[in-house]
Amino acid sequence: MQFFSHRKHEWVLRWRVSGYTGSMHPSDPLNLTLENHHPAAFACLTEVGKRMYFPMGIPAQAVEAKAAPINATIGQLTDGLGKAMPLQAIANGIRGTSPNDATLYAPQGGRRDLREAWKARLDASGTGPKSLPFCTVGLTHGLSLLADLFVDGATDVLLPDPGWGNYRHIFETKNGGRMHRYPVFKDGVFCADAMETALKTVETTGVVVLNFPGNPTGYTPTRAEIKPWLDAIRRSEKPIVVICDDAYAGFVYDQDCLQTSPFHALCDADPHRVLAVKVDGATKELSFFGGRVGFVTFAVDGPATEALEHKIKGLARANVSTAPAISQAVVLAALRDPDLDRQQSELLALCQQRYEALRSSVQSASLQCLPFNSGFFLLLPVGGDPHALRKRLLDRGMGIVALPQYSAIRIAFSSTRTEDIPVLIKAIAEEINR
Repeated sequence: MQFFSHRKHEWVLRWRVSGYTGSMHPSDPLNLTLENHHPAAFACLTEVGKRMYFPMGIPAQAVEAKAAPINATIGQLTDGLGKAMPLQAIANGIRGTSPNDATLYAPQGGRRDLREAWKARLDASGTGPKSLPFCTVGLTHGLSLLADLFVDGATDVLLPDPGWGNYRHIFETKNGGRMHRYPVFKDGVFCADAMETALKTVETTGVVVLNFPGNPTGYTPTRAEIKPWLDAIRRSEKPIVVICDDAYAGFVYDQDCLQTSPFHALCDADPHRVLAVKVDGATKELSFFGGRVGFVTFAVDGPATEALEHKIKGLARANVSTAPAISQAVVLAALRDPDLDRQQSELLALCQQRYEALRSSVQSASLQCLPFNSGFFLLLPVGGDPHALRKRLLDRGMGIVALPQYSAIRIAFSSTRTEDIPVLIKAIAEEINR
């Protein structure tokens, strides 16, 4: 298999509404419309309100591909025909939820018995100080709360490149942080010195986002590969918050890869330098995509635990208040199911099968791709216009995601049947080589 290293040109974001000049920001047309058609609404916008817009990215492309017979757009587990694949433990929990658990308010921060059960799950994966996980309405909500806590215009935010597009919306568009991209790969291999170099951009305080398995890369480093990153973080000269986005935790198909989150390795980091935070949840780990149950866990103990609990609880109270009770009850029931581990192993085996079919098909088609070994995705650089390629594939009844910022397409093998993967890759190769 050939691997391709693609370094995208950094787009420097500038927008008039924040006092900058230069390239038009996506919010500019919206602000102009309000200024012309409802001056009062425009005059009352906050700086966040002026910056805000809805990015036309993956969700919009997924809608276009909804009717495609082969749909490899959204990173959720399906049977490949658009139908859910719930763990039996989740299905049983849905049927067995009592009226009280389903219809009454859950406590602020989540049910304590659920939070304790999730902490026990984390403790089984690694030692070190950990707060009681705080229940959020999905992982994006957790990331947004952390942005509210730690990111403003004076914060340097270090994001993986390639990385999830919504990071920018959360940390920059909404909270005004200064974005810096660090490369995950260099010349087709994991970039060992990326973190040490990136940390030099932090002026006063910083936030570092780690995402393994990665979206859109589908990559997890080995223990040897991640070591220089962790060493650089531990030596950070400026105070930093390290957010481990573990959305795809557990979906690792190569035994040489890191099997647990970097969070566990950073739990004992010097509290004068580093605060490690874990964001995870039932979305992917329990194949409960519609449940919207996520967790935020801080690597702290002692008085700092209560202080951070109060702050994040206050932020949650100010936006969604408390997470839905019914989905919390379902997750707790699943965690208590003695058959859960076996069910998860079966689901992982199916994902492994799809992964191996994809790897074999890409190799047979002699396509160049970035390294992938975990998660739900493959990132495939293309020479021409990714959107044009996406449209041609859509005409053939196949949905993929175009990521023009990386001159690449993303394939979600998590929602593609094993037998459809060679068909999809053959079509992609034909369109690329036409």
